[in-house]
Amino acid sequence: MKKKAYVKETTFRNMGVFFWLLLVILALYTISMILPMVWGIFTSLKSQNEFRTNVLWIPHGAPWDWQWGNFVYVMNNFYVPISSQTQGLRSVGMGEMLLYTILYAAGGAFINTLVPCVVAYITAKFKYKFSSVIYTVVVVTMVLPVVGNTASELQLVKALGIFDTIPGNWIQKFNFLGMYYLVFYATFRGIPNDFAEAAYVDGAGETHVMVRIIFPLVANIFVTVMLIKFIGFWNDYQTPLLFLPTHPTIAYGVYYLSNSVQQEFNNVPMRMTGCILMVIPILALFLIFKEKLMANISMGGVKE
Repeated sequence: MKKKAYVKETTFRNMGVFFWLLLVILALYTISMILPMVWGIFTSLKSQNEFRTNVLWIPHGAPWDWQWGNFVYVMNNFYVPISSQTQGLRSVGMGEMLLYTILYAAGGAFINTLVPCVVAYITAKFKYKFSSVIYTVVVVTMVLPVVGNTASELQLVKALGIFDTIPGNWIQKFNFLGMYYLVFYATFRGIPNDFAEAAYVDGAGETHVMVRIIFPLVANIFVTVMLIKFIGFWNDYQTPLLFLPTHPTIAYGVYYLSNSVQQEFNNVPMRMTGCILMVIPILALFLIFKEKLMANISMGGVKE
């Protein structure tokens, strides 16, 4: 009896040490993520002269004396020069870049969430041989890295006449490969067939059952996945750089700003100001929907 009590006490002591060690590691990791953001915000509120002498600390003076005008200056005066065959050389400001970003991120996120959702529903609820093939293809493509296809993809979209167009880029998002297909697949497998069978008895067709009966049951997960996709597309600058050269997004603009040689923008405070402007909408979106983002995806994982 004493031996069992000793073993139990030792186990609890070991779990306590492990818990505190894990807590310290997570705290250090969190600090390492927050400190660069805080440094970037303080840097964006400095002038270039002050940044030379005060690299790490907060700006001098009271908060109302900080360089808040940096944000207004970047919003009003930063442009990305683009060249097209129809319009020639022109400049795209932050307002137009914001419009392109919303079209690219929102449209792409919706399509890139809807397609895996529909394919996952079909393969989860209809047990054909081809359903197993699709599931296997998704798993295999996640395991095997696919690289070096950008050049061929560029040639293909140019041949189809959808290069450098927002709708054409939406078409490129029509794919079901990736982790979120598996999330939807597991969710649909966990939904009883009673809902669909009751609708079939009332004379509903397959499309009606899918759209009006099943999809509302996974609406929370659909919105969550779409938000995650939206954040990813918002921060993506490589795809607009390659496939939308005359439709620069804010991420594309920040990339251009980081390499700008213009005297007024060729300094760290102005570049950090552009980065903070890009981060603010996503940070606000995350703070608003953080509970939904965390809860629904974890529920999907449990169902799987």
